Formats: sequence, structure tokens, C-alpha cells
Amino acid sequence: MESSDVKFSVSHLAAQAIVFAVVERARALGVPRSVAVLDASGVVMALCRMGGAPLVSSEVAQSKAFTALFGPSPPGEVLPPGAARLPRLGSVGAGLPIVVEGRAIGAIGVGGGTGEQDLECVQAGLAALRETGAPREQGAASWERRAGVDGR
Repeated sequence: MESSDVKFSVSHLAAQAIVFAVVERARALGVPRSVAVLDASGVVMALCRMGGAPLVSSEVAQSKAFTALFGPSPPGEVLPPGAARLPRLGSVGAGLPIVVEGRAIGAIGVGGGTGEQDLECVQAGLAALRETGAPREQGAASWERRAGVDGR
């Protein structure tokens, strides 16, 4: 029997598509960086540090994605007292949640460039995921199947 309370999360295929798009944008900008894609539970589905990216950038990318997924909403709000001590929760931008039907199904974080450059790369990753999906009128369920979003 199928549950009506299906939880969607980013699949490994969707995560790979996001990483590819971020790397392509980073190359176009001429600044190597790292990208992390998390699923709805905060588990790393994909992580890539481009050659020449700062060593710490992979940790920064994961923290940005984690903060986008579990941090204050909307992004940019001040974290509550004590929250900065939580592992992986940071106060920097360039991470965005991946939202479907109002639910965060994962997050993308990028590190290694300026905040604006990193955010541009995150947005390229989100755009690539949307481009793999169905036209808007076919609904989110179709988009989720085509984009490689796992139902759990």
C-alpha cells in the first residue's frame, strides 16, 4: 500500500546534474570552487572540489548547504543565540534550499569565490535542475520524476 505522505528528496542523478551546472558556471567565471548538494535529511548526495579551489571550500560549501536547509528562514536572518555552535550551521550565504511544492527537498552550497560569484553558481545549479523537469503545466509530480527526485 502506498502512503499518501510521500517525502521527496534529491536523487544522486539530480545532484550530479546540479554539480555539472555549477562547475560549468564556475569555469565561465574563471574561479574554481566547491559545490555540495544535500538531500532532505542533510546527507551529502554530491560533493565536488574543482582543481585549484581552496582546500577549505568543500567544508564551506557543505556548511552553506546545511544552513540553507536547516538554518533560519528566510536566508539572511540572524541565527538564534547558540545556533552558531551547531555543527555545519553557519551565517554565510551562497547556499539555497531546493524547494518543490513548498517543501525543501535538499540544498545546494558553493564556496571558493566571492559571495556574489558563489550565489550565481548556486542559481545555475537550481536552473539546471528546473530545466531537466517537465513544463510547469504538467505539475510537480511529473517534474519530480523527470528531475530525478526520489520519493521516500
